[in-house]
This record gives sequence, structure tokens and C-alpha cells, in this order.
Amino acid sequence: MKWIKVRVDYFSDNLEEAKAKLVNMFNEIGINQVEVIDYFLENELDYNANFSNKNDVWSIIGYIVDNRFANTKLNIIFNNLKEFMENENEFMHEIFTAKCNDEDWQDEWKKYFHTVNITDNIVIKPSWDKYEPSDNEIVVEIDPGLAFGTGTHETTSLCVEFLEKYAQNKKKLLDIGCGSGILMLIGKKLGVEKVVGIDIDEKVNDVVLENFSKNGINDNFQVIIGNLVDDVSEKYDLVVSNILVDVLEKLLEDIEKILEKGATVIFSGILNEKEEAFVKKAKNYNLKQIDRREKNNWVSLVFKYEN
Repeated sequence: MKWIKVRVDYFSDNLEEAKAKLVNMFNEIGINQVEVIDYFLENELDYNANFSNKNDVWSIIGYIVDNRFANTKLNIIFNNLKEFMENENEFMHEIFTAKCNDEDWQDEWKKYFHTVNITDNIVIKPSWDKYEPSDNEIVVEIDPGLAFGTGTHETTSLCVEFLEKYAQNKKKLLDIGCGSGILMLIGKKLGVEKVVGIDIDEKVNDVVLENFSKNGINDNFQVIIGNLVDDVSEKYDLVVSNILVDVLEKLLEDIEKILEKGATVIFSGILNEKEEAFVKKAKNYNLKQIDRREKNNWVSLVFKYEN
């Protein structure tokens, strides 16, 4: 398949807020997985483990299928960026595009994605790295393929921390917006009996199957291609969803139909300025907040279903 790589370099007085707006822009045209370059030295993506230096210019990279709709989608991005710049005096940007194929896309990951400890006990490793784990470490081998999700972005790492804390004795996990299957894999390795992922992107199925095979897991998992929980018929005692807060708010409207009584629900992808409104809305669906963590303005929340 042919792709158009779109990279936006930007500067703003509020880089985190600008990043969230740009992610939304990509999401509007169907790009739900992006690469981000923010806290690191020049040419280092944020899947690397070095957090010691911070750039003034950040970047977001997404991929558009090179078909008859590509120019329309590019024009939407150009116009949205122009409007954003006109409304934000301290926002400046440059946009770059390049054509590539699947092999080019995947080779880019090999330059930047390396083994990293997400928690003291959970390690994420791509297939091209060699790593000897210590006795207590859980090693997840994963290649992102064309569905982003390596576990090292703040929103995902927060989910991993909460899975490590709350997955014990859980029987069924549902990951809504599962991408590469990283959270499903971690849930399975933490002892959850059955894990299910749902995603709107059809490419996800093959990526998840490949990643589970790499980790020697061949049963008690499933991928559903669909929108949020529209096609989910079972109930779960552990649910995780790491997607944009606007989508999480939509998810809340149907969340109760897939929750067992006392279920634990982990939400991530919430900017802290939107946290209060989200918690208030969650109360309307019998969700009681029991935990919270924050990294670099991104918030992850844990709820217990009380009904």
C-alpha cells in the first residue's frame, strides 16, 4: 500500500495544548495513530527512554493512504492549521509531506523504537532488539506495524501502570481502541484469563495476531473491528480505553452495557484541563473514581462500576 507521510513541526507557548489540538486535527480525517516528537533531543522520537532534554519545537507525524481522497484530507489539515495559527498568536508551524510504502514506514520505527522499562517490572521490546530479562520482569515483544501503540507515550504508560495495579484476579479484559494490542498483551501476561480488543481500524486485526504470536500467546484473545462498544455483547470485569477525551465522553453513554458489577474501568488520554468535566459526566453512569495519575499534563483515571 502507498502512503503519504505528513509531519507538522510546531512551536507554541503551550506545547501540550497545541499537541492535543493537532492530534484532534489528524483524528478528524481518520488518522487515529500518530507518532510524536516532543521532549527529546533532535531526531529522537518519544518511544526512547531518555527524558533529560526538552525541545522548543515539537512534531506530530501521521500517515494518509495515498488514494483519491488524499488531497482532500491534506487540504483539511492545511486549512485547520491556518485557522489555528490565526487564532493563536504564539503558534507557528511548518508542514512536510513525503510518499512512502509499508516497508518505508516500518523501517522508520527501527531507527527510534528500542527496549524500554515502562514500570519496574514491565519491559517493552521490539523484535529487532535483544534483551535478557531479570527474574521478575514481564517482557512484552511488540512491533507497531501500521497500528500505533508501543506503550511509551504518557497516556499508554499510565494505563500500563494501572493494569499492573488492578489486573490481579480479573477474568476478562476489554481494551477499547486497542491499536497494536499492547494493553491486551500486558493484561494477558499479568494473568487476565481472556482479553478482547476493539478498534475501528481493520489493519489492527493482523497486527494484534502477529504481536500475540511473537509473545507465544495463541488462545483466549479476540479482536473486534467496530466502533466503540457497538458490537460488544459480553460483560467485563476490567475495561481500559486510551483514546481522546471527546471519544471517551461518547463511550460513557454506552459503557454500562459491557460492565460487570464492581468492574474496574481505566480511562486515559485526558488533558488535565478536561478532567473535571469528564469525572462529572462519569458519575452519571454509576462510575466512582478510585484512582488518578498524571504525566506531562495527561491524566489517567480509574473508576469502579457501582450498580
